[in-house]
Amino acid sequence: MNDRRRHEDGEALIANEHVGALDDSEAADLPLLADLLADPSTWSEPRAGLDDEVVHAVAEATPAPPKTAARRRWRLVTSLVGVAAAIVLISGAVLVVRQTTSPDFRAQLTAAGVAPAARGSADISKTSAGFRIVLDARGLPELGRGEYYQAWLKNPAGTLVPIGTFSSSDSRVTMWSGVSPTEFRTITVTIESTDNNQSSSGRRVLTGDVHSG
Repeated sequence: MNDRRRHEDGEALIANEHVGALDDSEAADLPLLADLLADPSTWSEPRAGLDDEVVHAVAEATPAPPKTAARRRWRLVTSLVGVAAAIVLISGAVLVVRQTTSPDFRAQLTAAGVAPAARGSADISKTSAGFRIVLDARGLPELGRGEYYQAWLKNPAGTLVPIGTFSSSDSRVTMWSGVSPTEFRTITVTIESTDNNQSSSGRRVLTGDVHSG
C-alpha cells in the first residue's frame, strides 16, 4: 500500500469515528492528524529524564516578573538622578570656589578731571593667558556721540598700555593685560574719541594705584 492510500485510509477512519458532520476547519486538519498518527515516533516511549529537561527549559526561559523589571528600571533611574545631582553639586562647588578666590592685585579708583562724582575698583588676577582685570566703574559721565571709555595701565615712567574699552557706566567690565601690574602699577580711565588717534586724550575720569591682593 502506498503512502497516499495509507493517508486516505487514515483520514476515512478518523472521519468515521467523528460523530456528526465535519466542519471546514476540522476537514482541513485531517491530513495533518493522519500524518501524525502514521509516524512511528508518535507511539515510541519517551527517553528517560525528558520530563525533567522540559521543566528545566521552561524555568530557564521564564521572563522576569513585571515587578522585578520595574524595580530594575527604577534603580537605574534613581542612579542616574544621583549622578546628575552629584555633578550639579560639584559644579556649584567649583563655581563658588572660583568666585570666592581672592584676586592677586586690587586697586581703588577715585575721580579725576572731568568726572568729580566717579568712583570705582579693579580686581586683577594672574592667569595663563595674562592678567584678567575686572573693573567696576560708577558715576561716570554720559558719553557724547563718537566717544568711548579707555582703560590703561601706566608705569612710573608714564608709559601707557591700553587694556580695554567700554561704553557704559555703573557696570562691571572684564579686560585683559599682557603687562604685569607689578611694573605698571597705576590704572587710569579716559574718555576717547573715534579720531584714529591711538594715544591717550588726557581726559581722565578715574585713576588709582595697584596693590597686592
